[in-house]
Amino acid sequence: MSAEQLIALEAALTELSTLYTAARTFAALRNRAETVLLRQLLDLGSKLRHRLRTAQLSQADVDRAAQEILSLRAAWGAELEAVRASPVYRAAQAALAADRQEDLARLLPQVLAAIDVVQPPSTLFLPVSPSSGQRRPGASPFLSARQCAEHIAEMLATGLLVEETGSEWWERDWPCIVCADNPEALDTPIALRLERPDCRATVFAMNDEPTFRIFTRRLRAPMVVVLASEASDEWWQAYEDSYRVFHDALERELATRGVRVYGWRVSG
Repeated sequence: MSAEQLIALEAALTELSTLYTAARTFAALRNRAETVLLRQLLDLGSKLRHRLRTAQLSQADVDRAAQEILSLRAAWGAELEAVRASPVYRAAQAALAADRQEDLARLLPQVLAAIDVVQPPSTLFLPVSPSSGQRRPGASPFLSARQCAEHIAEMLATGLLVEETGSEWWERDWPCIVCADNPEALDTPIALRLERPDCRATVFAMNDEPTFRIFTRRLRAPMVVVLASEASDEWWQAYEDSYRVFHDALERELATRGVRVYGWRVSG
């Protein structure tokens, strides 16, 4: 058995784990993913690690494990495709495409696991990322204050466009906005504030998560900009100046565009 075979086996296990993560997100598969697929994954991984530690992992063991992984991957891949082809899934996708929020409130809990419709909090905060999306040497990971202001002004004017993320269909099919009733729960010091009377979208809660979800491709509603008084996230250490410099520059850029800024003081 070669090192290349072990690396390939590990990659196949990782891919199977990805299918487990996907399966448990859907209501129709969550219980079996947790009770059946997870146990199969743990047993398979435990056996392989034990034989590897005790130098008992033979070529026959590798071949059997590879065949088992292929079989499980095919079976659970088919299960996921069956969910996507189901009438309720297709109906929920149609409701999302047409932004029929009342239909989503009825259909989405039948599709996604551990999700419930909730009465929106009196105020919701939606994150705004200052990331430029650049991750290459010599390129700033941040938008400039002017670029960020332009981005925010466009969102206020035309609505918050939700981008599809992920490479798999189960990651792309359900674009949503993560929001919170406290801006400090977000991973950014820049947020948009949405008042409940202006929130026409259905708000969902995820079990055991402090944040909320709004499923839509574009959220249109009156919102205002709020900026944290400070940012302690280590990510900001990559910025060429301090967060305070960025904060003040962004506030000035927004003011030139007629956008008022509200502040929030970070606790602690």
